[in-house]
Amino acid sequence: MIPNVYVSVVIVKGVDGTNPYPSFKIGYAQLSIDTAEKELTIELTPDKGPDEHYGPGEKVTYSIHVTDSAGNPVEAELALTLVDLAVLTLADRRQMDIVSYFWRERGIGVDTSSGLVLSIDRITQEVGEEVKGMGGGGGGGEEFGPVRQDFQDTAYWEAVVTTDKDGNAEISVTLPDNLTTWRLSAWGVTDETLVGEAQVDVVSTKDLLVRPVAPRFFVVGDEAMLGAVVHNNTDGDLEVTVAFEAEGLRIGDSAMQQITIPANDKVRVEWPVVVEDVSEVKLLFGARSGSYADAVEIPLPVYNYSTPEVVATSGVLRSDGERLEAVALPPRYDPTQGELTVHVDPSLAAGMTDGLDYLEHYPYECTEQTVSRFLPNVVTYRAYKELGLDRPDLAARLPGQVSIGLQRLYNRQHYDGGWGWWINDDSNPYLTAYVMLGLIEAERAGFTVDEEVMQRAAAYLKTSLRGARDVKDHWEANRRAFILYVLAEAESADTARMVNLFEQRDKLDTFGKAYLAMGFGLLGEDYEENVDTLLSDITNAAVVSATGAHWEEERPDYYAMNTDTRSTAIVLAALARLDPDHALAPNTVRWLMAVRKDGYWETTQETAWALIALTDWMVVTGELEGEYSWQVVVNGEKLGEGSVARENIGETVKLQIAVAQLLADQANRVTIERAAPEGETYGSGVLYYSLYLRYYKPVEDVTALNRGIIVSRQYTSADCDPEEEKCPMISQAQVGDVIRVKLTIIAPNDLHYVVVEDPFPAGAEGVDQSLKTTSVAGEDPTLTRTDRRNPWGYWGWWWFNHTEMRDEKAVLFATTLPRGTYEYTYFIRASLAGEFRVIPTYAYEMYFPEVFGRSDGGVFTIVKAADEE
Repeated sequence: MIPNVYVSVVIVKGVDGTNPYPSFKIGYAQLSIDTAEKELTIELTPDKGPDEHYGPGEKVTYSIHVTDSAGNPVEAELALTLVDLAVLTLADRRQMDIVSYFWRERGIGVDTSSGLVLSIDRITQEVGEEVKGMGGGGGGGEEFGPVRQDFQDTAYWEAVVTTDKDGNAEISVTLPDNLTTWRLSAWGVTDETLVGEAQVDVVSTKDLLVRPVAPRFFVVGDEAMLGAVVHNNTDGDLEVTVAFEAEGLRIGDSAMQQITIPANDKVRVEWPVVVEDVSEVKLLFGARSGSYADAVEIPLPVYNYSTPEVVATSGVLRSDGERLEAVALPPRYDPTQGELTVHVDPSLAAGMTDGLDYLEHYPYECTEQTVSRFLPNVVTYRAYKELGLDRPDLAARLPGQVSIGLQRLYNRQHYDGGWGWWINDDSNPYLTAYVMLGLIEAERAGFTVDEEVMQRAAAYLKTSLRGARDVKDHWEANRRAFILYVLAEAESADTARMVNLFEQRDKLDTFGKAYLAMGFGLLGEDYEENVDTLLSDITNAAVVSATGAHWEEERPDYYAMNTDTRSTAIVLAALARLDPDHALAPNTVRWLMAVRKDGYWETTQETAWALIALTDWMVVTGELEGEYSWQVVVNGEKLGEGSVARENIGETVKLQIAVAQLLADQANRVTIERAAPEGETYGSGVLYYSLYLRYYKPVEDVTALNRGIIVSRQYTSADCDPEEEKCPMISQAQVGDVIRVKLTIIAPNDLHYVVVEDPFPAGAEGVDQSLKTTSVAGEDPTLTRTDRRNPWGYWGWWWFNHTEMRDEKAVLFATTLPRGTYEYTYFIRASLAGEFRVIPTYAYEMYFPEVFGRSDGGVFTIVKAADEE
């Protein structure tokens, strides 16, 4: 290949007597380059020959040799990956080969860009979490040899492997438990920009192997036909014992079966199962024939048919004594599910742990949630360091968590310097300020943050403030207050605009005034009067009750994702920083702790700001001392007891009792007792307690519901064309059938930050048309707006700007959804026989969860195909 390189030539002609000005001529010269001289030859040689295979957990050693076009060895830097070939077959390779990339034909031009930053830390951590989730003992599988449970997509990744002067290098990799083809890929470059790439495959397999036939998840009550395909890769027939064990399932037939498998053939065995009320099942499939054996263990999540109802109460014991709480069950509930949980928190630090975990494991990853996942953690980590305390668990996982978050944010930053809710959204000043705050706090906690990213974000925020000095709407005033506060945190305060907004503070909501007060607080003593005025306004707006102090806004601010709980948290942050002796502050802490559910607050924004505020309060009060004993008694029976000292001041104790063990026809008496340590007269410290009653409605009560959003779901056969005929709804299909799913979403009013979750039957899988391995020939998912028409066809894709096809559901996201009716159509494929509970479709506003809707649920039956009978 000989590409052409175009070089611009500028000829400057000097001044002569007839022309007093120099003249210029511009032209192009075409140069040809032979890329063969620029290409490296990379040889990758495994320590077994091409006719040999490896086994799971076996070490494979690769010898690497690199030469130039003349065959001379060279020193080169190589990037190496060892990846399951099944993953690589899902999509086409996006980038061109490395030689073409470096030595392709180029025209004249100048490009400026920011390189796409990908973090292998993220990949490694996510893979590690998956592997960790697949852990656990081999159960009863010892008679089948080592249990395979370490399954990974990427077995090895190294950015820089350097060859020596002879062009040689060597790596060794212990293979995961996947039985697959592993592809080692190498990309190399030298100091002289000689480049090349190479690949080599090795196979990991066994003479006798088990391939489980199971879904990706279950729903409580599902009835399914699980199976295992047992492969005999030897040249002789085998008499094989096949066994199946499971935690969380009732197995209908004998778990042990005897089969004969012909040479180089396979046989499928099956077991009917019923899913019990558990959060996870563990499946163990094993096979043995003489010296040949294999066993596989896989965990599967189990979901509930209905969303649990959670009722909470809480309290504080600041001195020795006891507190009685009454817990009454509703008139109708499912007695097989649910529990009463009692949390005993000996400090605010302990009480915040569940909130931090909630944010860390939140299932979605928009820009706001990416920041919320690490922002409270870095604030908490820094607070612990300031207080001279250790959090080894947080210190261990925080670097990876922050690294993943930062890399994702760098990748999502738009050219104008801002961020949107999703990468396809326009830049949003409020979200950009929130990202900026996260970057600032990460840097303060000692993490390296890209300064160019910070500068571009600050420039975007300053640009967003330009224009009229007066604000018209409350949301605009709140947004400006937040941006000005964040710029002050970044030591780039716009004092003139802060003073101008202070003069218009009547347009600010309470949380906006708190932002502005914190901004002025960063400017020093010259603005104390402004701070005092804003805090006075905030104090006058407080709602004080027996449960504590909080703030309620007169109107919602959708653009700020704000709720009354979030406002209260932001106010507490302002009080902790500006007036920690304020009389309302302790009662505000009490109110925030009381409105948690399961240890966290209702939205990611509420949780993030509550954790930041409580951390600020913990720092100024130093509330990390305590010494007392406690016990919890339910209906006269001791549920748990313990003692508190400095060593466990940050640890929450969780006690549980099943709903089935509670009194159904009268109030349950829960007593929380606190007493001085043995030998002491009084105990010291604070005991926070919370009670969470989680119960489920009976299945027959889980019907369609409209609380501001109407949603419905229909299943029809993909073989029926709705454009040509009326397609009847179906509730049954055969294994292998493709099913069309149509969701109808009606928004009676304009909605903000909308999420639509549509769960699959456990025996079906979503059809992702973007994958090369998809065998369904059909149209892509479509979205139409049915309440208006236009000459350009479909409406709606610019409303639902992000979609995800997950193992258990399809998910749609819309930053703003105008009032109207929408239809979304996609496909699923029936893959496993059984009777499956289909969880209702659920639509809701992510930051305003009181606005939601759900469809009817149902049961979907999948029967065996004729060739499986």
